[in-house]
Formats: sequence, C-alpha cells, structure tokens
Amino acid sequence: MKKIMFITLMIALAVGIAFAQSHEEVEKEYRKVIVQMKNDMSDIPDIPLPPKMVMKIDTNMGGAPEALDAPYMGVFVDDLSFPKAQELGYKGNVGVIITGVVSDSPAWNHRLQEDDIIVSMNGKEVSNNAVFDKMRKLYRAGDTVALEIFRTGEVIKMDFTFGSRQQKTPVPEGEKSDKPKKLSPGYGGGSWFPLWFTCEMDDVNHLLSGMGFAKLNDEGILMQGGGGKGHIGKGFFIGGAGYSYSSQDKVPDSTDPSYHLWMHYDNTFGGVTLDKRVPITKNLIGSVGFLLGGGGHTLEVMKNNSNYNWESWDATFLNSQNNHSKIRRSYLLVQPKAEVLVRLLSWMGIRGEAGYVYGYSPSKGWKVEGVNNETIDIKQSPDTEYQGLSFSVGPWFGF
Repeated sequence: MKKIMFITLMIALAVGIAFAQSHEEVEKEYRKVIVQMKNDMSDIPDIPLPPKMVMKIDTNMGGAPEALDAPYMGVFVDDLSFPKAQELGYKGNVGVIITGVVSDSPAWNHRLQEDDIIVSMNGKEVSNNAVFDKMRKLYRAGDTVALEIFRTGEVIKMDFTFGSRQQKTPVPEGEKSDKPKKLSPGYGGGSWFPLWFTCEMDDVNHLLSGMGFAKLNDEGILMQGGGGKGHIGKGFFIGGAGYSYSSQDKVPDSTDPSYHLWMHYDNTFGGVTLDKRVPITKNLIGSVGFLLGGGGHTLEVMKNNSNYNWESWDATFLNSQNNHSKIRRSYLLVQPKAEVLVRLLSWMGIRGEAGYVYGYSPSKGWKVEGVNNETIDIKQSPDTEYQGLSFSVGPWFGF
C-alpha cells in the first residue's frame, strides 16, 4: 500500500512540474519532438498515421498515397497566432508560420527556416493553413513558384522549386548540392618515358656480327623518350611522344690490325598521340588511344686507320681502305595503346602503358644515305619488319 501511494505521489509531482512550465517552453519542446519524428520518418514511404497527427505534422503529408509528381516542400506549417506574430514583429494579418524544416528537402536547400512566415505564393495571399495546402496542391514536382517570406523584420522574395518524395530534390542555382561530383579526366601533363620495345633485330644483328660487332638484344631494347598531352574536351587528349635507342661499338679489323671498325646504331620512332581518358576514381584514370607517326633503323659504320694528314687527305680518301657508310630503313607507323594513370600528388603520378607498334615502309629494302639527303638502294636487302609489343612505366608530371 505504501508503495502504491509513493508511486502515485511521484506521478502527481511530475505532472505538477510539467504544468508549471511556461506555455512557450512546452510548445518549443513539442516542435522539437515533431521535427525529429518527421526526420526519422522522412525516408519511410506510405506509413499510415492517425489523422490528427497528420494535420499537426505537415500539410504536405496525407493518408492516401501521393502521385509521383506530387509537390513536396519539406516544411511543417501552422496557422499564425496573434501572440506569435507580435513576438516576431510581424504586423500583417495573413500567412502561415514554418514550425520546422526537413533535412535535405527542397525547403532545406532553399534555406527556409523555422519561424519564417509564408505571406504569399505566386502573388496570392496565404491566409491560413488550409488555403496554403490548397494552393500547394495546384502545382507539381519541378514547378517553380514565387514565395514571399517574412523573416526577422524584412520581407524576402525567392523562386521556390517543388521537389518530389520519390526523387532527389532540385537545388537552386548558386547552391551546393550533395550529389557526387562528376569525376575529372584531368588536364594533361608530360614526362620522361622509358619504353621496352620487342622489335625484330635479326637483320641488323646479321650485319653487325658479319663485321665483328656484338649483337644487340633480340628479345627487346630499352628505349628512352618523352612526351606530353593536353585536354581538348570530353575526355580527349592530344599530344606527342618520341622514343630512341642507341648503341655504339669499336672493334679491330680482323684482316688488318692497323684498322678499326666503328659502329653507331639508332632505333627511333615518334609522332602525334590521341587518347580518350576514362576516370575510374578520383586518383585512378584509364585511357585508350594511339600514336601516329614514323620511325626506323639507322646503322652507321666506319673503317679507318686513324692516319690522316691534311696534305694527303685526298689521296688517303682515294687510295686507302678508309671507308664510311650510313644505311637506314624508314617506316610509317601506328601504335595503338592503353594507359593507366595513378595520382600520387596533385601534380605527380605513376603512368603505365602497353601497346603494339606496327610499321609500314612504302619502299622495299634498305638504303644508303648519301650527300644532300640522297639515297641509294641496297640490292637484295631484306624487307625488315618494324613491329612489336611496347611497355612503359614511369613518372607523370601533371594529371
């Protein structure tokens, strides 16, 4: 019995304390609870609520399912009382007061606030809550209306765009959106490129070994190069690249030790590049494209005894075994390729590329390069191919 009396006394005390609070404090707490309820329920579609609660929470809500294009504001509104109008310094006699705003709603994005008074919509006075609800239902999601808002002693005019509960709410011009930003393909840059090229070297090595020189690596050569590219729009980049490989050697003449043979070999190619970049993540970009240009082999050999005299230079040239020759084979080429770029810093990354070089020569065989760019065909010379896989990994400056 004493326990029941004690519980009854505590309940009476709690009720007395609640009634002792001012009417305004109770109203504030009520509004906070209602706002929190709406935020918690805003993502749950078509939950039936008691009619009285619906009327108190939001005039945008109804018991029946809404159409997909039903206008959605995301505000809680109520009829404006005279005491509240005096408190806010509003001297008008029309309008509804906003008692809360749903996060990430059209009203939230348009910066509507609690205690804003909606005075008119598209030039028509909003006299009370019922009128406001009827006026709102005349529009559809995506429609824009002119609102007149009273806030902190001044009237604010704005263009308000209705949203839809089933769609992402539109964001007014000049406002930031939570929508993920479109990934950028970058702006371009350039760098030094090391490139492994599996070029066919059998014909070149046949010449070199026949003169006593060491053969070149027939599995591939490590070329050095550089290039860059710039963005021209819609993920397309245009630029250029060039690569070269050189080898030198010196051996004594096996038939006459007083003479030596010198060799200089060059393998070069380059051209204009066009790539289409596709951003995968913020710091990872893939691309496909091609290089279109030219390249080829150049082999220069010289035999002499290093015995030159100005007075007898002409006789030395005409009568000795001193000799010099430069031969080449040129190609038009295309290199389709794929690339991956990993950003490490805002201005630097790692670039990897794989491609295939295919060269085409409009003429047959090798040629001797003469004076004034004259060329002489080498009879019975092979139609050496210029093609193979290419791989490159290195730094990239830019993005």
